[in-house]
Amino acid sequence: MKTMPIEDTSGQFIEFYKKKADNLVVISENHYKNKELRKSLELLSQAYAFYKKAGAPEKAEETKKLFEVIKAEVKKSP
Repeated sequence: MKTMPIEDTSGQFIEFYKKKADNLVVISENHYKNKELRKSLELLSQAYAFYKKAGAPEKAEETKKLFEVIKAEVKKSP
């Protein structure tokens, strides 16, 4: 039985995680514009996790800051 060589696909996963996170941020912005703040927060949380998996700490930090801003808005609203 001939074994197939194992291919390193980690780079593909990193790119997938970054793209997934970028898309989640865009969708989150749309929810924010429609005043769906809790859904926006949920999506930003997911994006943060994907940026962390992708090894993109600067993007993760930007996302976290945006999350905190929106979270503060949610606390202010009745």
